[in-house]
Amino acid sequence: MKIYISADIEGISGIVAVNQVLPGERDYQRSRELMTQEVNAAIEGAVEVGATEIVVNDFHGAGTNILIESLNNKAQLITGSSRKGAMMEGLDASFDAVIFIGYHSRMNVSGVLSHSFHGGVVSNTNINDKDVGEFYMNACVAGYFNVPVVLVSGDNILEEEVKDVHATIETVVVKTSYGRYAAKCLTPSVVFEKIKEKSKAALIKARNIAPVKIRGPLEMKITFLNSGQAEWASIMPGAELVGSNIVSYNGKTIMDSYRALTAMIKIANSN
Repeated sequence: MKIYISADIEGISGIVAVNQVLPGERDYQRSRELMTQEVNAAIEGAVEVGATEIVVNDFHGAGTNILIESLNNKAQLITGSSRKGAMMEGLDASFDAVIFIGYHSRMNVSGVLSHSFHGGVVSNTNINDKDVGEFYMNACVAGYFNVPVVLVSGDNILEEEVKDVHATIETVVVKTSYGRYAAKCLTPSVVFEKIKEKSKAALIKARNIAPVKIRGPLEMKITFLNSGQAEWASIMPGAELVGSNIVSYNGKTIMDSYRALTAMIKIANSN
């Protein structure tokens, strides 16, 4: 059994503030340790039910958060930035299941540290008139390869987002949101055990969980935080400025749209 784990940091238990997720800030190192341990819990569960190959994709910020020296040696780590596959780099149809660890809810909802792809650039992401976040887009990318997302961990607001899309995906609620910068959190040892056990349960029933799929053509509208970002993003071939800070892009498949989104964010963030 071949398993893919996509990991973020804002949905890790105990993390509620910006200073905890930015390199150089006083609490960042501790957050890296917690992130690594939650990922390890998923790896342990996967190994116990027969996983023979596990790939972990670290894609918070520059993608250099997980402590490789502390990562379970049953896994391999994708680390670093500038990947066209972004949070789903390296995924293909050879995988049996996908797990999301440390995920957060989309922008404009009341989840802890909620945002969509880049909090300093993107105000909203909309696909075919549906506001979406990282969970949905990444799950659809997995579905493009016919691979199911079987487990997602994060806060209770993210769980609502997940269940609204696919009720049979397993979830682990590691914290209950009290707003954007506060939460009631489970202790790490409790979280690790929950993730490990849910990982096992989810992988055992993986064949009964259908992949999340979206058919093209897809109209994607990205609302940027300011007009300048949108103007630069509209340079992307196929993109069109349709509002002062809104760029539209029509993709044939989710992969077209996903790569265009990744490129537009890079362009907008560099200017």
